[in-house]
Amino acid sequence: MKLTRRTLLVCATALGLTLPAGMTEALAQDKDLKKVTVRLAFNYNGHRSPYLLGVDKGFYEEEGLDVEVLEGKGVTSSMQLVANKQDTFAIIDPPSLMLGAAQGMPLRIVAQLYQVSPNAVISWKEENIKKPADLVGKTVATLQGDTTTTMLYALLARNDVERSDVKIVATDGGTRNQTFLAKRAAALTGFSNDSYLGMKATTEGDVDYFMYSDFGIDTMGDALAANTDTIEEDPEMIAAFVKATLRSYAYALEHPEEAIDSLIKRSPTRDKDVAVEKLKATADLMTSDVTEEHGIGYSDKARFEQTQELMAEFGGLTKTVDDVSVYYTNEFLPKN
Repeated sequence: MKLTRRTLLVCATALGLTLPAGMTEALAQDKDLKKVTVRLAFNYNGHRSPYLLGVDKGFYEEEGLDVEVLEGKGVTSSMQLVANKQDTFAIIDPPSLMLGAAQGMPLRIVAQLYQVSPNAVISWKEENIKKPADLVGKTVATLQGDTTTTMLYALLARNDVERSDVKIVATDGGTRNQTFLAKRAAALTGFSNDSYLGMKATTEGDVDYFMYSDFGIDTMGDALAANTDTIEEDPEMIAAFVKATLRSYAYALEHPEEAIDSLIKRSPTRDKDVAVEKLKATADLMTSDVTEEHGIGYSDKARFEQTQELMAEFGGLTKTVDDVSVYYTNEFLPKN
């Protein structure tokens, strides 16, 4: 038998091995793969490492896709890139998609990965911040263009806290973190499976947090979104990407250290132990009564209706739709 690169891929997959990046790229040239990009909200991190793992394991390549995972500059920017067809997919949340759709962005969710939003307010323990009302008179460091910032405004409104009573400082990620660590802010916004765990490690446990969902802002989190034209014109590619992504998440949650190795390869300064903890904390966000019945990635109409109602009342959504199914589709989820 001739030992081709294709043969090496088949053998490596059978043995559960990961080929070197250079070999994976060469294989992509051997096969007629479709080029696809997926844009993250921000930098590579532990809880989104499954996409990197899927590339390294060849899961996307097996579905005929040459996938490039790109870092982003905020969820709003990521949505715009997909709306303009500069990227194929973006990782966004339903509230952000609804706001984008109201502005005319032709986007639709093709897999709802997080059934629970990880949005949280993280604070110094000494500040004794346990609920939204405790933020009055405090400085909160947030991210520009991030869902945690958008939904913070909704959180305050839902809990009858005047926005003007809280000093909100929106900056980039590095500045946000340094502002908080220097104690120029009493709190910062972030994810329970990301920023909280990172700050917990950095401060040796001197931080606390509360979830937005515990105070009336119970929405969904990470989802895969694509341009509606792309969905209509290339449904086979969409289905292939969804299938490989769900496979990547399933494998990553079973082999978290291996997934984080894919992250460290691209971001060598990351703390591996913390990144593994972030990935493990993602598992509970992906399951609910809905997924027990329909499987991971399912979009539930009732949840989208509740989210649209909440966003219209508290989140600045000025244009709603009669049928929320225009925001999502379940047609590309594996039937089994």
